[in-house]
Amino acid sequence: MINNYVAITPRLKNIAYNSKEADHLPADPVLSILHFTFHPGVNVTEPSQLAYVLWQKSLKFVSTVPGFRGMYWATVDHTSPHQQIIVLIQWDSGNGWKLFQSSLGFSMMLGYIESISNRCIQSVLPINLTISDSLLGLVSFRFSDECGQEPGFKSKWETVFSPYLINSSAESDLLYCCGEWLEADQASEDRYFVGMLFWKPDSQDGHRRQLRQANDHNLEDRIADLVEDTVEVVSVYTHQLSQVSSGASTLGLSNPSPVSVNGRFETNHPVFRSHVKPEYNLDEHTFAQGQDQCHLESMRQARQTPRQRIAGGPAGVWYPMGKISQHHLPQSLGYSWKPTMDWIFFRAQLGHPRVGGRFEDLRRKLWGMGACPQIFWGKIQENEGDGNLISLFIEVRAQLQQYIHEFEDACGDAIQDLSHRGTPGLFPGVRRSMDMVIFDVSENEMDQRSFGYAFSNYQATTRQEQVLGSLYSPWSAFMPRCQGWLIDYKSPPQQSEQPLPMQFISIFGCEKEGAREEWYRDFAERAQTQYDLIGHIVDWLRTLSTRITIQHLVLEKEDPWMTADKLAKAQRPPPPLPPSIFDVPWARQSNK
Repeated sequence: MINNYVAITPRLKNIAYNSKEADHLPADPVLSILHFTFHPGVNVTEPSQLAYVLWQKSLKFVSTVPGFRGMYWATVDHTSPHQQIIVLIQWDSGNGWKLFQSSLGFSMMLGYIESISNRCIQSVLPINLTISDSLLGLVSFRFSDECGQEPGFKSKWETVFSPYLINSSAESDLLYCCGEWLEADQASEDRYFVGMLFWKPDSQDGHRRQLRQANDHNLEDRIADLVEDTVEVVSVYTHQLSQVSSGASTLGLSNPSPVSVNGRFETNHPVFRSHVKPEYNLDEHTFAQGQDQCHLESMRQARQTPRQRIAGGPAGVWYPMGKISQHHLPQSLGYSWKPTMDWIFFRAQLGHPRVGGRFEDLRRKLWGMGACPQIFWGKIQENEGDGNLISLFIEVRAQLQQYIHEFEDACGDAIQDLSHRGTPGLFPGVRRSMDMVIFDVSENEMDQRSFGYAFSNYQATTRQEQVLGSLYSPWSAFMPRCQGWLIDYKSPPQQSEQPLPMQFISIFGCEKEGAREEWYRDFAERAQTQYDLIGHIVDWLRTLSTRITIQHLVLEKEDPWMTADKLAKAQRPPPPLPPSIFDVPWARQSNK
């Protein structure tokens, strides 16, 4: 779980969902009222958008949280470019509400959400009344903090609308109405009363028809009698409500196989082949006292003597719904688009006499461009192919393109698929090997924002939670070395006709023999049964990618002449300091 401190979180009966007092929340039914506002261009009801897929997965997940009794949602009827959605979720008790706020909830919509209201009231919608497909009118009455909850206001609200619920089939289009005081998240905020009106659906401009009937029955005049002591009244109307039942299986998501929304998903990464299913499955054996128990046990086993594991396993992580509210919206890290290193890779024919010497010549030229630049290279371990796939990384240099062309011309047909790209800078300390993971991502800006949140979760799974004071330790399986967007300078000829997709690269150093295989195996197994902790990360990243490729790079030792050159430069005496202004001749003369 993301444990960043958030000052104000949703409360019920003045009890925060994540406080010690949360075990004593009321047993009465609770109704969550969520109001989403999305960035322009986002439409979660449009099947061609990736946001639609993540929205459907989120609905499915929330319907499996213990204590869930039903959910209704609809788009708001308005003309703004920002799509808005109202969601009503019925919980059997305060405990169900707490589990929802503690879970990942709708957090896979981060990146698409511009703002959100995450509130609740103590109320229950009638089970025996069919309100799906109805139109919702939501009215919010604000009272100043000094006035507090006006006595009798709820009774006034019910008195206004109760006549229109009698013989409603013949005289009114009002199916049901209810209202309750909104639960306050802090003592200093104004008080709100929320009224809900459920109208019969109408195929011909239902919203306008309800407004006309409201005028006919003088409802607006009656509501006016309620607002005399209020500071502000705000109302919204929705389109027809959609209903989601407990454990809903009608969302087109019953197949958990790793296939993207466009049916073209490809991967050779063992983690992203996992079969996952959006469902709540936290329990005290897997997550307790804010910590991933499986991860803690793996760290204990790695630290034992003799060791029972090579390294610690993945640590479960997610954005809790309770930290996504009107008070706080988690910010993405924002990964770099500015390249600070050049990445050259190509496939060389096995045993070809020209390549080895020419490749060393290229390294000498690159080395001579700066004062001991950061440079390293190696071979990709792979099961297929008729040659060695070589990768080289070096700090950005201006004349690099010329030397690459000379190397390519000198090698001729002994190398294929030469590519040159810009990457974010690699953190120093890579010594043995590293895993390079490349994600082909949608070009949509909102999808890329969502990807940033999803990848932050993935990277956080490599951290350790047992050794205090550090995110990583000698028992960690991986160390993040580089994350960011790739810039393409030169692609292989067969790719030049079609532009490369947006690509994101992540590089993890792995120094322990066998640790990476152990970690991937744990991750893949846990993803299938622990959606909250691990599985949703697989689902999220896979939804946003058309391809995820992993390459394991085994680094070569530094050239002896590089080592000698660095040693010689280190032993050189430092250049003399420039003279002080007081040491120049004319200055000394003027001081006499």
